[in-house]
Amino acid sequence: MSDPTKLTGRCACGAVTFKATATKSFGVCHCRMCRRWIGGVWMAVRITGEPDIEGPIKIWKSSRIADRANCERCGSAIWHRSKTIKSLALGLGLFDDQTGWEMKRQIFIEQQPDHYGFGSKAVGLTGWATLWALITGKMPN
Repeated sequence: MSDPTKLTGRCACGAVTFKATATKSFGVCHCRMCRRWIGGVWMAVRITGEPDIEGPIKIWKSSRIADRANCERCGSAIWHRSKTIKSLALGLGLFDDQTGWEMKRQIFIEQQPDHYGFGSKAVGLTGWATLWALITGKMPN
């Protein structure tokens, strides 16, 4: 796996920009909420520390344990933030550098519809296994 590095990104219209530290690994979430939020699977990058985000963001509470953010102008999904473990994940497609990324995990795999699949050897976790990995700090990076 790569070392954490400073990466940049932006939403579809460019109004929201960010700088964040992360490794070039990502996860895929198959949960119903994520699929309804963006119209497909949520591919996300868990970042280290707090990102430097500028621009018009609308934050909304998506559950008792998490909130999400979208660009107020174009609606791009920006981040998912867990309130219980203080974890923030930025959308993979927002990053400027789209080369060299590696899928490391798929979560809520029991909610994956039967009409798509990935060939990755990434770790697959059910919803309960996902929550347990987050609580215990053992989520695959």
